[in-house]
Amino acid sequence: MIKRLDIGSLRFTFSFSPIIKVVGVNSYVGNDLHILMWDFDHNTLEEVKQALRIVQTRYFLSDIIIAQTGITRGYHAYCFTVMDWRRAVEIMAATPHVDMKYLKWCLFRGRFTLRVSEKMGRISHKVATLDGYELPDATIADLKSWVVYETIGRGEWWKRQTKRWQNWLTR
Repeated sequence: MIKRLDIGSLRFTFSFSPIIKVVGVNSYVGNDLHILMWDFDHNTLEEVKQALRIVQTRYFLSDIIIAQTGITRGYHAYCFTVMDWRRAVEIMAATPHVDMKYLKWCLFRGRFTLRVSEKMGRISHKVATLDGYELPDATIADLKSWVVYETIGRGEWWKRQTKRWQNWLTR
């Protein structure tokens, strides 16, 4: 939750959110080369498959592995075809239904990052593979960067707290 208070020409902003540390993997494989990593929120598995099949066919990509993130309509996808950053961004931007906030942060950081560890009891698991047009250029072992980062947790506890804070702030 974010609360703003304007006093004259100054704005004070307060935010409350639970922070969870998770492990993620970056797309970087060396020499400005990356693999593709997608994030989809609020989509069915069929919508995700159709979106990925479009770019897989257009760009002749290798197999794409799809994992459910532990929430009903959340998916991550990985393709181990190696390419330069500009081409990877082009493909990501051409993918229907890709999470635009995820894409924005990837552009800001200069790499794709996806969570691979547990988050609030949710563990990602493989649900499908789309057979590709070429053999992959890389493996998991080729990924150069694994990170621990903070993300916002939004479970039932968070919904209750948000309601309490909203009530308290609006008294």
